[in-house]
Amino acid sequence: MNSVFISQTQVLSIDVHRLSVNIENVLQALGMKLTDADDYLLNLIHPISKQSMLLAHPEASFSFFENPKFDFEHNVLWLNNIDLKLGKKITSALKKSEGMFVFAATIGHDLENWSKQQMKAGNSLEGYIIDIVGSELAEKTADYLHNHLQSLTESNGYGITNRYSPGYCNWPVTDQHNLFKLFGESNYGIELSESSLMLPVKSVSGIMGVGKGLKRAEYKCRFCDDDKCILRKQFR
Repeated sequence: MNSVFISQTQVLSIDVHRLSVNIENVLQALGMKLTDADDYLLNLIHPISKQSMLLAHPEASFSFFENPKFDFEHNVLWLNNIDLKLGKKITSALKKSEGMFVFAATIGHDLENWSKQQMKAGNSLEGYIIDIVGSELAEKTADYLHNHLQSLTESNGYGITNRYSPGYCNWPVTDQHNLFKLFGESNYGIELSESSLMLPVKSVSGIMGVGKGLKRAEYKCRFCDDDKCILRKQFR
């Protein structure tokens, strides 16, 4: 790829007003449709969503790696001598990549702390809705980064794949530790616990493939059995 893309870590500051909360996604996470929601519930969700926009601090960072190496027999990707055990689905989706973006995105600690405060005060529903909205905004932050990188790659004559994260599509969440090794001394402002939990919790990390002829595609969530996957809830 002749070093078209900068390999050093780059930080993307994001105006929170460029993000939005999809009320239908929040309701879907609560197990219902918009037509099922009564005024009481909607009157909780709307102000929580507005307040969440004030408390979210979206930021994303990314690095680019050339010449990814694949072990197709074992469904492993090698970047800078770090192995990522992607599993069959993700390996197949990325196999034509000529380069790889490694990324992390977060909205900070404030929404997580607000949710905990509400739970502690006995406001379980409010706390749960705040938690859902936080997950929604974290994904929207990752979406914003994805769109930014898609524009960057397309302006240079390349395409970009879907993004994939440890813990989904049979990529072990424990591989988060190897992914973070690729961040080097810069951890993008996100800490990683021994159990592979990212802190702040409302964070997203993962990879995207780059190459000629590659493109984002609809997630094939109807074939997936991961009930905890946010993308599956949106696209099934």
